[in-house]
Amino acid sequence: MKKIAIGIDFAKEKFDVTVKNFETGASEYGQYPNTPAGGRSMVKMVRKFAKGIDSSQWLFCGEDTGYYSQTITRYLTEKGYFMWLQNPYCIKRSEGDIRRGKDDKADSVAIADYAHRYEDKAKKYEMPSEQAEALHLLLTRRAAYVKAKQAIQNGANEIPKRDKQGESLNLIKASNRHLVMEIDKEIARLEAQMEKIVEEVEDMQKNYEILRSFTGIGIVNAMCFIAYTDNFKKFDLNARKIATYWGVAAFGKDSGKTVHVDPHVSQFCNHWLKAIISNAANAAIVWNPTIKRYYDRLQKAGKCEGICRNNVKNKIIQTITAMIRKGEKFDPEFIFTNKKAAAEC
Repeated sequence: MKKIAIGIDFAKEKFDVTVKNFETGASEYGQYPNTPAGGRSMVKMVRKFAKGIDSSQWLFCGEDTGYYSQTITRYLTEKGYFMWLQNPYCIKRSEGDIRRGKDDKADSVAIADYAHRYEDKAKKYEMPSEQAEALHLLLTRRAAYVKAKQAIQNGANEIPKRDKQGESLNLIKASNRHLVMEIDKEIARLEAQMEKIVEEVEDMQKNYEILRSFTGIGIVNAMCFIAYTDNFKKFDLNARKIATYWGVAAFGKDSGKTVHVDPHVSQFCNHWLKAIISNAANAAIVWNPTIKRYYDRLQKAGKCEGICRNNVKNKIIQTITAMIRKGEKFDPEFIFTNKKAAAEC
């Protein structure tokens, strides 16, 4: 059991730290800038507080808040400390007391308590590969460009049509067309850079080719699977876990005699990835004969449109996960070994 628990509450420009020694009951609080220098200052404070207790007995814990948590997390990981990055929802639901107020110091205390209480579930943070991080950044920027392009196009569509258009209106429309063209060029540059990164790593290139062999999976979906699973090193190649993170796995509720809720997807997911896989499902339903047969069979069984399409998303994730596990490209002529499943398809 770790002797020292350090709870970190991240923010954009700073982070709050509470260090607790659960053997003596002593604790100390500090606030530092969210920079590597702030990380060094925090470690000095912890070392002074620990009074000779070896760093192997320290447990750092913080909420996974995206970019805000990355600077300190990377610093601690690179220095060899045990850093546990946990989902904020897990920490919030674990609090036994009702807190009516909220402040950063109290949050860091709650995180330190959580780290001590659930130490047996602690998982040391592993930094993703440089290539996966680069892909993640490029995908994020690409999504921002696509959003900007849509905003420009939607704004142009709002302009009322007239028989005679003035110079100002013509200028606006010409400017919009020019901006859209430039954004398309930048998006193409980002996609080219993503493909270049993948080509430099043999395992990534292999998995990328496997993913693209599935009709319906385009460059963006393929890059998302590689980036957000760290080239399928995360989630243990478990299709159910991947589908849960993508927001397409269904969960039900069944408790006692009164609570019986049919399985449905949860809102706790990455909504952008869910939208992206929806595009893949729409394409596969039209162009992938195997998925088209599966989709038609669901409709004939009386399933509603939403369930049919969500099942298709799950089927895509299950299929590509199996393809990656076996290291095989998609085979549309694949024959199921299960005779009943083969007959249904």
